[in-house]
Amino acid sequence: MLFDRYLLSRFLGIFLNVSLVSVFLVSLYALLDFLIGFKEKKPEVALSYFLNILPLGFYYISFITLSISLIIFLRKVFEKKIELTAESFGISPFRFSLPLLLFSLFLSFTFLLGNEYAFPKLLGNLWFIEKNYKKKQEVKGFIKNFWFVKKEKAFKTYYHVGNLNLSDGSLFNFYALKVERKSLNPAQILKVYSGVWRGKEIFIRNGEVYDFVKEKREKIFNRVFKLGLSVKEVELFSEKIDFLSLSELFFLAQKSKKVGLNADVYAGEFLYRVMFSLSPVFIFLFSLYFFFKYRTISRVIPRFLVLVVFLWLVILSPKILTQKANQPFFYSFTFIFLLLLYSLKGVYDLRKGFRV
Repeated sequence: MLFDRYLLSRFLGIFLNVSLVSVFLVSLYALLDFLIGFKEKKPEVALSYFLNILPLGFYYISFITLSISLIIFLRKVFEKKIELTAESFGISPFRFSLPLLLFSLFLSFTFLLGNEYAFPKLLGNLWFIEKNYKKKQEVKGFIKNFWFVKKEKAFKTYYHVGNLNLSDGSLFNFYALKVERKSLNPAQILKVYSGVWRGKEIFIRNGEVYDFVKEKREKIFNRVFKLGLSVKEVELFSEKIDFLSLSELFFLAQKSKKVGLNADVYAGEFLYRVMFSLSPVFIFLFSLYFFFKYRTISRVIPRFLVLVVFLWLVILSPKILTQKANQPFFYSFTFIFLLLLYSLKGVYDLRKGFRV
């Protein structure tokens, strides 16, 4: 439909301009950060840093970029009374807004693909660059809730350090899950409830190990266990939970639950990324709903800001509950249910229309 293409082209023009401004601001931040914070200022380091931080910057501030773009676009539409002209021909607000909603679905799908194939790798690259070339990046004091992975020829081992004191090596709540690289079948699970990590060995005061091949579980008390990984090597082989793809998070949530590990942290991170990827749909839907219902910018903005704060809290709730508050991820379902319920009401009202 010609009118659909007209609306979408107008919005994309505004969105492109706002995105260019946001990319410029991210580039300016990256440049200042590189000039001030890096100890090595080689051109190849700068290029690698920029190529990794710019896509991530666009992704993380898309929440703000989309909101500003929509407010500018819809304000112009309503000032010109274009929506009233469409309604006079029997076009519902939902049908009027359909091109924008389809674009929001496209963005959400792109963000989901990015969380599977691109964003975790970019975060890992950025972390590696900062650890190697940025000033004052040495890990000191304690390591808490630290996730990393070590890949070998036949196996891949996922580690979680609950609490590690680097000064004396005291260790609590350490888990190591070894899986086969090709089949991802679990091979061994090591649990260290308390111990001391020195060099490549862990003195286990209290723990247990389970061999999936032999189907044998063994309690461990006051015994030295060779880990094959030293404390100093943790930074080199580390892979935080932020660097895992959606499929890896889903796999670890399933496997961790089966072997008795805390699966909530993986499930919470998975749910957080899915909700963040879907944020364009919610932003578009609520923007359209408020503008069609209240029509003036002075009445729209306060309500939209309150809704954005609530939306941001809902998106963050699975991550905060599991990684900061040590609570089950499904506690966030209450907020997500309220968000979905309000979204369905918005769709219904847009289909029904509003009296002017």
